[in-house]
Amino acid sequence: MSLILYGRMLSPFVRRVAIWCRLQNRAYESRPLMVNGPDFEELKKINPLGRVPVLIAEDGEMMIETGAITDWLDDTAPEALRLVPATGPARREVLQGVAYANSAVEKGVSLVYDKNRRPAELHWAEWIARLEGQISAALAVLEAKAPAEGWLGGNRPNAADVAFVIAHDFILAVHPHLIEGKFPRLAAMAAMAADVEAFKATAPAA
Repeated sequence: MSLILYGRMLSPFVRRVAIWCRLQNRAYESRPLMVNGPDFEELKKINPLGRVPVLIAEDGEMMIETGAITDWLDDTAPEALRLVPATGPARREVLQGVAYANSAVEKGVSLVYDKNRRPAELHWAEWIARLEGQISAALAVLEAKAPAEGWLGGNRPNAADVAFVIAHDFILAVHPHLIEGKFPRLAAMAAMAADVEAFKATAPAA
């Protein structure tokens, strides 16, 4: 039995797991269930919370939450294929980069719900402005941390590289006014990633 990954690549959280698997040369079966619409009831049969991503391991173990899943992937991967350093300052630096990128994505998702899912009469301008400010602040941190060229991980992408590119691509797709033309190093990372199979194969349009 191969790994089974539930969720669509439109979800930046699902995409992070998918890229991680591909960078570690792990085969997986993609089951693109949606958290909305008729898929929701089917998804709850797998994860009672009705959330993605969900990863089913080869032995049938079910795992939820991106951080927990990627921790398991790294824990069970050969050392040369791990995306997070094992210990020390290097590990903290990578995980802090992931944390800032994840914050941008989480606030981006919240903004989608507040602007696109709520009726117009329920929009709260001050809250929307707050979310946009938090997204912009997180992207500014990522831009400052992004390398002038190449990957943060050196010869190959590490977990922070993956998270930075996903944050860039997701915000560009759903809130382009917050990112277009503003963060050149992030844009360069995303352009470089577009030529890497793990990123290309998991692009939301794929």
